[in-house]
Amino acid sequence: MPPFEINRRSRRWLRVQGVAFVILLLAAAGLAFWLTNRISLSWDWTTMGRNSLTRSSRRITRVLDHPVQVDAFVRTEDPLRSAIRHLVDRYRRVNPRIQLHFINPDIHLNQVRRYGITADGELVIRYQGRRQTLTTLGQRSFTDALFRLTRSQDQDIVFVTGNGEPSLTGSGPQDLRALNQALVREGFKTRTLNLATAPLPKKTALLILDDPSVRLLAFEVETLVRAVKDGRALLWLNPPGRLHGLAPLAQALGVRFLPGTIVDAESRLFGISNPTWLVLTQYPINPVTQSLRVETLFPDAGALARRPDAPWSQETLLESRPLPVSWLAEGPLTGTLLYNPKQNDRPGPLPLGFLLNPAPSGKTRTQRAAVLATNEFLANAFLNEGGNLTFSLNLFNWLTSQNAALKLHEPESPDRTLVLTSFEEGLLGAGFLIGLPLLLFAAGIAYWVRRRRR
Repeated sequence: MPPFEINRRSRRWLRVQGVAFVILLLAAAGLAFWLTNRISLSWDWTTMGRNSLTRSSRRITRVLDHPVQVDAFVRTEDPLRSAIRHLVDRYRRVNPRIQLHFINPDIHLNQVRRYGITADGELVIRYQGRRQTLTTLGQRSFTDALFRLTRSQDQDIVFVTGNGEPSLTGSGPQDLRALNQALVREGFKTRTLNLATAPLPKKTALLILDDPSVRLLAFEVETLVRAVKDGRALLWLNPPGRLHGLAPLAQALGVRFLPGTIVDAESRLFGISNPTWLVLTQYPINPVTQSLRVETLFPDAGALARRPDAPWSQETLLESRPLPVSWLAEGPLTGTLLYNPKQNDRPGPLPLGFLLNPAPSGKTRTQRAAVLATNEFLANAFLNEGGNLTFSLNLFNWLTSQNAALKLHEPESPDRTLVLTSFEEGLLGAGFLIGLPLLLFAAGIAYWVRRRRR
């Protein structure tokens, strides 16, 4: 093959090629710019999809069938504006009815006073005459606010008091202050009621009876039974022990509380030394637990049984493990616990909770109820253990017929932090400080030798 000859013609041809290359490069860059303004593609490789909307967030966002106004109180040059716009744009791609408006708090003082803005970066979300104020920026808080705006305003949850029940506002380990705060964030209105001194309010979405420690008066029990027969939703939590005069309520609901406490021999595998603290990792298929993928803890749980003449359709909510792992122990819970049928121990699996719906009849009823032979999973000391909070919120949402919220609460991302051992840290450091420079040096030597040979 003859060598390439440089002459006037070849120089002209090279110039043409250079100009053509520049033109094609500019055309490709312009086309790429045009496409990026019309097509948005992104990939989220984080475990829980932190940089994109979760399925529950998309579902809640699509439900919004009226305009949503998001007012962000941020100063003009504050870099927080870009973070807020990035978050809201993810929702706007799902539902274009969501509109974002930035307000400078230094100028619009009337709106600052009107909405009670106290810090830069607060959001006010308005929907159908209702509003929510956010002080923290994130997908979870933003989605929760949207959901609260779609929730019915008559979602009053009434806790029965006056008979030694746990306090709704107390900070003790057995009280329910953390649960009360979570329900308020969820959009519920909570209140307490002493049945001995006040009638049951008409606007009651759910009635809670949580482990009374003294015997209820006869007319208090009649009030509860009448409320159930009148179609009120009820959550009854009664750990192993006495019924305190509530046998008529159990009969009306078609359940029996079995004597004894559930023992779980596998609790020690989770670092728990008390075998009566039941750790569940698998759940029966039901609306409350269908999206639950985390462990839950139920201390000192009992077991339930169905009455053959129950006027309700009963669905198992929670269930213990089968024998030989778990059983219902009726004898003393001391020393080494072994399954002993001679002491009336019952083999697992055993239900410790039921979801109740009215049995099919000529009348259409949407009433719901739940009975659990345990209650401490809601207490301050245990609510934030594992998936207890997620399970509890799902249970309250199901009881109040808020089906759209049953998958709203998802576990936190497990990949937010990287934990390394000392050996792994040393290996990683040696790779960057020694291994990588040696690799680059070897590549340079190999390239130099190759050129020398040519």
